[in-house]
Amino acid sequence: MQALGKLLCLLGFILITLFLWPENSTSEKSSGKESPSDQAKVTFLQGRAEVLPKGETTWKLLQVGSILSRDDEVRTGDKARIEIQLPDRSVLRFDQQTTFKMKTLFFDAREGSREMKVEMIAGKTWANVRKAFGSKRTFEVASANAVAGVRDTIWRMNVAEDKTTLVRVYEGVVEVYHPFVKPDYKPEEEGFKAPREVKGPQEVPPPYTEVSKEEWERIVLTQMMQVIVPPVGKPEKPVTFSPEDDQKEEWVRWNQQRDKEVRP
Repeated sequence: MQALGKLLCLLGFILITLFLWPENSTSEKSSGKESPSDQAKVTFLQGRAEVLPKGETTWKLLQVGSILSRDDEVRTGDKARIEIQLPDRSVLRFDQQTTFKMKTLFFDAREGSREMKVEMIAGKTWANVRKAFGSKRTFEVASANAVAGVRDTIWRMNVAEDKTTLVRVYEGVVEVYHPFVKPDYKPEEEGFKAPREVKGPQEVPPPYTEVSKEEWERIVLTQMMQVIVPPVGKPEKPVTFSPEDDQKEEWVRWNQQRDKEVRP
């Protein structure tokens, strides 16, 4: 009888556990905490960088391993650099005196879909973006006057104090949009053209899109091309840039070395 009583107690405990477990799991999912698929992680930090979490008023120091979530604002100090791995394992790096905001962080590992959006307020960023295969493939970095949309590519964006934006592409294709003119283009449907080799600095014929004097919608940049978007008015014509001249910038050499080491 004693053994039977112990067995009944054990069965009762198991039933209670099974009854309560789904409820606990549901409460965790609905607690408002973001999952790792909605967060970014600091994987390299040199110097001082701070984050202003959404809804807070006090800046907090970042360190390697720190987690960033949607609407977190980050700023880097003098001689500082930071590298962030996004949920899809794409990598973003930011130079000194840079301020940016994580606007959207979504990645579905099972489907391969993503929606990543970062707002560049000022400074320099370098992106090494992984390919996405799902129904959603959005990856955008936006300044005040330009939105750069990509698939899988290596490129960078500089945003000056006066909001002039420079975009340079090293691999793949980048679509540069007017932030206030919604183009008909849908990257999920049309896809990008394959990269091509270029030899020297020169004015580039289409595929870039002609723009009017008053407004513009979209420009397509391929390998070793750049565009400069002024604070007001239409962008300059896309041109190729010299790899040799580009290599003179230490920020470029450092990122290319990090790309070899990290390989997202």
